[in-house]
Amino acid sequence: QALDSIASEAVLLQAAVAGARVIFDEVKLRAPVGDATYERKGAPHAPGTLRDSILIAYDKEVSVPGKLASYIVTWSKDAFYGRFLEYGTSKLSARPFLRPSYEAKKNEAAAAVDAVIQTKAGELTNVK
Repeated sequence: QALDSIASEAVLLQAAVAGARVIFDEVKLRAPVGDATYERKGAPHAPGTLRDSILIAYDKEVSVPGKLASYIVTWSKDAFYGRFLEYGTSKLSARPFLRPSYEAKKNEAAAAVDAVIQTKAGELTNVK
């Protein structure tokens, strides 16, 4: 019964979020920040809009309830241009920040996932 609780969807979600949070924090640190305010559709956008638009989103397409919880670190629609910076365009060289963040922190993210699972296992089996 304790094993079922450890493998519950709630624990999977908590563990996946813990891993995503590590990547999220690194992406926010590495996200390029412009040096000037620009206007789009009549609204001013201050430097740091991309950085401030970074978010963690649950990936329904990849996730399997009760078996696999997948989260992605991405940006909101306000910062649609993040893809142009990450991958470049015909006129703009790539300035990747997502992939380097993942590469730098993937082991730490995996450790965060493992730590949540180990903590829950300890709580549910009374092992500390």
